[in-house]
Amino acid sequence: MGLFGQDLTELTTLNSTINETSGLIYLNEKLITHNDSGGEAALYEIDTLTGAINRKVVIENAQNSDWEDICFDDTYIYIGDFGNNSGARTDLKIYRIAISDYMSTTNDTVSSETIQFSYADQVDYTPTSNASNFDAEALISFEDKLYIFTKNWNDYQSNVYALSKTPGTYQIDKTGHLTTQGLITGATFNTTTNTLLLSGYLFSAFVIEIHSFTNDQFSSGTMDKYAIQPTGSFQIESITPLNEKQYYLSSEENSSGASKLYRLKSKNYLAVSDPNPFSAELVYPNPATNQIRINSSGLIRVDFFDFRGARVKTANSHEIDLSDLEAGVYMLKIWKDNQQTDFAKLIKH
Repeated sequence: MGLFGQDLTELTTLNSTINETSGLIYLNEKLITHNDSGGEAALYEIDTLTGAINRKVVIENAQNSDWEDICFDDTYIYIGDFGNNSGARTDLKIYRIAISDYMSTTNDTVSSETIQFSYADQVDYTPTSNASNFDAEALISFEDKLYIFTKNWNDYQSNVYALSKTPGTYQIDKTGHLTTQGLITGATFNTTTNTLLLSGYLFSAFVIEIHSFTNDQFSSGTMDKYAIQPTGSFQIESITPLNEKQYYLSSEENSSGASKLYRLKSKNYLAVSDPNPFSAELVYPNPATNQIRINSSGLIRVDFFDFRGARVKTANSHEIDLSDLEAGVYMLKIWKDNQQTDFAKLIKH
């Protein structure tokens, strides 16, 4: 998997009403988004120059439990209400809205149909703190099915599930697995180039492009990873194509910056390879309770980051006390005197 350079341009800061933007589509020359969990059950059309809201359409028979992504085909818009940080949800669903209703409604209100589902391979619904592989924030329409890409807190990869577009209740099977080496937050399928795009972050934001796959076996394709550097929050949440080579992206407001809208254009040149950022040999014990040891020569500093990328602790010794950290999953960046850095994942009980 190569890591490619990208041309990312900030377009505007988003209106505060949509500072938790979590999905994007570009439909009939209108850029449409929605908010994350707890927001209004509504879609918002964005002015790409000012970030203002040009129009709001309410889905009257829907609830925003945790809306995470949006996609469309020739007939319908699909909204994924499947955010599942704890891995405990039993009410996962996708709302289906007729495009004709959305475009022609006279009172900016539409009704939806519901596609309910569960994961066939999930047998344990015990709540966990950002440690489940059954969270999801990415959805595409591809041919006659919908495809969900999970946000794996446990192994930082992504599983792929296929789902019918017809309203009903389904138990869905895993159809593939992608070695993304990061948390996947959005997806889109570019019909012009026949490529799948995934957005995500770990220590920084990235975009993954997958092409030359067979049928719906996305893992059979060629995967290229693009590093991007947002000027606001690095938590890129959504992506949608503008044309063959350009995409809109949006970021959700958090401690690293404001919510913003960007345009992405590929430069298509190889930069560096993308190694596995986590070493199981650097930190022990792991999982840990009270203390860890860093097995790294030339250590200068260790930075601890939470799952959203906020730095929560810094230490400068091999023996590190963890009593000031809450239980959870952390990412460690280990600075060394040879100007190199190592990364490690730490689970703290």
